[in-house]
Amino acid sequence: MLFLRKKTWWPVIVGIGFALLEVTSFYISKRPLGASRGYTVIGSIIEYVLFPKHAAKVSYWQQYEPYIEWTMAMLVGIVLGSFISSVSSGEFKLRLVPEMWRLTKGPSKLKRWYWAFIGGLMVGFGARMAMGCTLGMLIAGVIQLSPAGFIFMMSLWMGGANMTVLFYRLKTLALMKRD
Repeated sequence: MLFLRKKTWWPVIVGIGFALLEVTSFYISKRPLGASRGYTVIGSIIEYVLFPKHAAKVSYWQQYEPYIEWTMAMLVGIVLGSFISSVSSGEFKLRLVPEMWRLTKGPSKLKRWYWAFIGGLMVGFGARMAMGCTLGMLIAGVIQLSPAGFIFMMSLWMGGANMTVLFYRLKTLALMKRD
């Protein structure tokens, strides 16, 4: 169990493990892994509890029946597993403002949380408009050898790299060279 305490894992082993998890997901639930569905089901449950008449009229909520399912457990598992992993590897640090943000944007917690909220809204909205999240499109698409999965993987990488440079105004590269 000492391998669980490592700060980094060999990507090939992690990839094989994740592929086995994805195959298991297909076998048991007849669909790929994905995180955004869990949030949608939570929204459906809240809507049916608070506004049952309205929920019955909205066709969108008819697709997501209001019952607890495995995708909600997966959301809890992602958070809990990440926490356990960071603690066991000695990497856990409670930070409201990450170091790179503090160096490039300043120490304001309010500004950091504002941008995190805006980014979360944009990602969540994009995931629902695309009928799935990055986890489902990227990982499930690539595992199924879908051309759309590979196109999305490259687009995500290029968009993330470009936006990082633009958002941090090239300071990120200077900080990386300094270290």
